[in-house]
Amino acid sequence: MRKKQKLGYALAGVVVTTGIVFTCFAYASEYLHIKDSGFTQLPISARAIGMGGAFVAVADDYSACYYNPAGLINISSSEIGSMYTDLYGLGLLSQSFIGYVEPDRGMGSGGISWSHLSANLQPERWDYDMVVYSYANYLSRTIKIPTRSWGINLKYLTQNTPYEDAVGYSLDFSYLRKEKKFSLGICFQNIISKINWETGEKDILPVNITAGIAFPMNSNILISTDVSVSPPDLFKEIRIGCEWKPYKLFFIRGGIMKKLQKDGNAIFSLGIGIKTNLLGLNTSSFDYAFTSSQKFSPSGTHYLSFALEF
Repeated sequence: MRKKQKLGYALAGVVVTTGIVFTCFAYASEYLHIKDSGFTQLPISARAIGMGGAFVAVADDYSACYYNPAGLINISSSEIGSMYTDLYGLGLLSQSFIGYVEPDRGMGSGGISWSHLSANLQPERWDYDMVVYSYANYLSRTIKIPTRSWGINLKYLTQNTPYEDAVGYSLDFSYLRKEKKFSLGICFQNIISKINWETGEKDILPVNITAGIAFPMNSNILISTDVSVSPPDLFKEIRIGCEWKPYKLFFIRGGIMKKLQKDGNAIFSLGIGIKTNLLGLNTSSFDYAFTSSQKFSPSGTHYLSFALEF
């Protein structure tokens, strides 16, 4: 019984489970397992989310530190990025993210980020944090296209709940090949992980593998697609996204994420983005995304992101 309880409050899956339990009791039992991992795979960046999360082969801004750290080698300036959302619009689960990334200055690119998820379940409060160090470098030293790069994420995780606390770590490894007409990416999440419970028990996070391809159709249109695999369930979900730049500094995005297991529901996303020069000195980006989630909330989820390059 004690072991089952630990799985129920697992660092990754329990947070998303909480929202489900409060909104749809009929589905709760399907998510009370650590293998369904929610927290470590909650997406960041309204830009990427607006494209259905199909970003592993794009990974060309601060959000590469989540989707594909190998993409950090392609950024050209320092960047701070952030995101906030009220998951499912229920006022129960709030997700925050902030990250800082540095371009390659001769020893590779790097960054550090912090993700926070809080569950305000009055009178209880559950908090989950993930601090990530990201690093990327070329497989062969070059600054020309095509490029081939690799990247890693080192993650430190904490959970604080009224029932049980835990700390843990996880390692991601990724690869990106960037050509003039397409790019290929793959990210292995949680290839090494351990969750240490305060009672002395230990768990691991499920491995998640995402591979993708992206096509810049021209200077104004980008199309991408990702496929995720999570052993032993094999094919987990597929994502397709598009970004269109009708004007120089304005972007329109759309995407779909189709789950290939359980209920097989599809989640649609839309987004917009604006880039501008802040005080004529720095490039700033404002992004908004909306995702449908009829199963849990008819109002869906709204995401806001802000980024600053300098």
